Amino acid sequence: MIQRMSVFSKKESYRNIILLLVLALSFSKSIPNIILGVALSFYAVLLYQKEIVFPKKHYFYPFGLLFLYLLVKSIFSSSIGNEVNVFSRFLIVIALPIVFIPVPRNKIIWVFIASVFIATIIALINTSVYYLKDKTLPFSNGEDVNRILIIERPYMGFICLVALILCLYMVKEFPKFKKGLLVLGLFFGIFIFFIAARLSLITLIGVALIYLLFYSGLSAIKKAIIITVCFLALFTALLSYKNLSNRFFVTDSFQTMKDYEPRVVIWSCASEIIRSSDFNLIFGSKSFNWMQEQYVECYADSITNESKKAWFLAKKYNSHNQFIDFFLVGGFLGLGLFLFFIFSMMKNAIGNFYFFSIVVSLTLFFLMENVLNRQFGCYLTAIVFSITAKYRDEKN
Repeated sequence: MIQRMSVFSKKESYRNIILLLVLALSFSKSIPNIILGVALSFYAVLLYQKEIVFPKKHYFYPFGLLFLYLLVKSIFSSSIGNEVNVFSRFLIVIALPIVFIPVPRNKIIWVFIASVFIATIIALINTSVYYLKDKTLPFSNGEDVNRILIIERPYMGFICLVALILCLYMVKEFPKFKKGLLVLGLFFGIFIFFIAARLSLITLIGVALIYLLFYSGLSAIKKAIIITVCFLALFTALLSYKNLSNRFFVTDSFQTMKDYEPRVVIWSCASEIIRSSDFNLIFGSKSFNWMQEQYVECYADSITNESKKAWFLAKKYNSHNQFIDFFLVGGFLGLGLFLFFIFSMMKNAIGNFYFFSIVVSLTLFFLMENVLNRQFGCYLTAIVFSITAKYRDEKN
């Protein structure tokens, strides 16, 4: 009896450590790393004592292949010494789903929702302080946005989108909390609109349309009325809310959009790198660092506006597209392995509209951001993969 209590206590302590990691994720950069180190040590002890078993290959195989390919490539190009930080981030995507295995999926979801809620409350407090001081909202463009939100706006919008979808999923799992979860989901949706997170707002509209058209069970007339009303409301809000209209360049010319949208320049430079004689279509470029150097050279040569050039050189913008990034560094082989990772998540999520929507949302996020170039992005990707992998195991 005492031995059973001891095992139970160890496992419960371990689960609490993991849940603390998820809770800290949305408002701290360093604490999750510390907790992950503790969790890995704890996991090794439990594994050695045979109180947990090593996971099935689908927990580390999909992204592990891409990691191994890029690591070997980096070793052969003698660039591994300069890219340790890159591979340490990638290890999060492999390690986190493994340490998550003993933790129930719904507990992870509850704590993730709580973490995002705390982050939004902190952001609202910061916004209130800013507004009282400057009498304006800072969500058009500018450096103040990320400082107020704590997390960069695209990532803040994305975690709110994921939390919203998970709230709707939990309504199915826990009907007795339906009203509270629906209110919380609405809160996250309004917050996405409030901070003018473009991609998350567009994705949310797309997911809502798909659900309404194919899953709601409403009549065609009701669907048409709801869609018309929602689009009229959205169009009105787009014109009346200055922060959002500026983000979508509603009031500006196409030339202004070209001047202020970094991806116009960045993706043009990506095409220049692909045409370079040092780029191999099958295996990609020499290294991550070489690719970054090529971007900087392209910015220096192609941008004529001096202030804009100085800004790009100071920021050293990356690809802003995870697919382009892996293609540039790993060629068609690297891109293929990354696509295999995404398809594995989609396969895991098949049969659950909410989880599949999250994977699709993450894929769209990959199209506009180098998500895995940031530690926070690696944690988010690992959590999405973990949830879908757990769903697959339970379904099977």
